Amino acid sequence: MAVSSSLTTINSSNIGFRLLKKQGWKEGTGLGISEQGRLEPVATYVKNNKLGLGADKLQKKKLRSETKEYRLAAKKRTKMQELEKRLQEKEFERAFCREFWPDNV
Repeated sequence: MAVSSSLTTINSSNIGFRLLKKQGWKEGTGLGISEQGRLEPVATYVKNNKLGLGADKLQKKKLRSETKEYRLAAKKRTKMQELEKRLQEKEFERAFCREFWPDNV
């Protein structure tokens, strides 16, 4: 039978401790009929935000999709700029030809 570590022991004034004692649990033993269950309390942490438990995963997935969308938008923007540049060059070429091309041809 293992003894729980001093880092995770709970105080005897804790409501969970008192409930376990009322149910017949003995300090230092595991939970369950054969006393082979958990010896130490489940580690907890304070959650200060209002996000759900899976929110971090969703945020990462959202960030990945946003970067993918950003890359696609940047690619489209580059293609549009190239197309505009080609159109400007053609327009310049036409204007140049109109100005310097002889009228009788």
